[in-house]
Amino acid sequence: MRRAPETQPIRLRQSRVYVLPTRAGAAMLSTLVVMLIASINYNLSLGYGFTFLLAGAGLAHILHSWRTLVGLEITVSPEGEVFAGELAHFNLRLNNPDQRERPALSIRDEHGHEQACVDVPSRSTLSVHLSVAAPRRGWLRPALIMLETRQPLGWVRAWSYLHPAVEHLVYPRRAGDLPMPFGQGGSAQGEGRSTGGVDDFAGIREFREGDSLRHVAWKSLARGQGLLTKVYEGYTSTQLVFDYAELPSHLAQEERLSQMARWVDEARQAQLRTEFILPTVRLGPAEDEGHHSNCLRQLALFGNAGGRDD
Repeated sequence: MRRAPETQPIRLRQSRVYVLPTRAGAAMLSTLVVMLIASINYNLSLGYGFTFLLAGAGLAHILHSWRTLVGLEITVSPEGEVFAGELAHFNLRLNNPDQRERPALSIRDEHGHEQACVDVPSRSTLSVHLSVAAPRRGWLRPALIMLETRQPLGWVRAWSYLHPAVEHLVYPRRAGDLPMPFGQGGSAQGEGRSTGGVDDFAGIREFREGDSLRHVAWKSLARGQGLLTKVYEGYTSTQLVFDYAELPSHLAQEERLSQMARWVDEARQAQLRTEFILPTVRLGPAEDEGHHSNCLRQLALFGNAGGRDD
């Protein structure tokens, strides 16, 4: 049964840290049983001593692995922005308030894939980045996160599950091939286009040799989207109007939202003045970062995606 979301910071108490032998530990336990039986049959004092020495090391291993997790404090927070189909990033902060070091802590996702393995020094805080797939727009709640350790010998696995009360807002997928809607008063058709102008933003394309460096989309490059060039054309109207109702009627709802997300993201990169219209909200005109971020937020939550009331 899945736990209810936990209030942060999450402190690992003694009762929520589990311990079981690994395959290597099970093999060692079987070996100890055979050694004990042989020592009893042949009355081998040295065999008794060696058997109990290894058994004592195993018991110390259990205690060491268990104490590596007990007392840790964990805080998880969203990081950056994410569009549907990408990876959402979370910042996982491990706080060790004790004097003992926490070695070889492994952070795994719900599928058991290791995302990081770190050593947390005594009385310190360490940040780890956790990536979660974001297949759809809306609020993304990360599934169970697992912390585990197999130190120092690998015979024992100690682990604990986390289900933090944290969410990441996922914007719609950036898609669509419709041109930028230059126009006034909610018209998506725009005004007449003049020839050879360099007044208004018309889109982004791949960088070509000879393109002016002044037209390079530096923000796209910084985000790892490659070297792109901003394309400009002359228009008799410079207002960009993103109107949901003016999009072609054959497009499904998610396709319309994806098209508008692409327009908003491109307008944000070029710092263009835009007006944003959905059936439930009208924003702008404005060109600042807060305006474009609010537009993307409205697209992400359109129809109350994710099931949370705002």
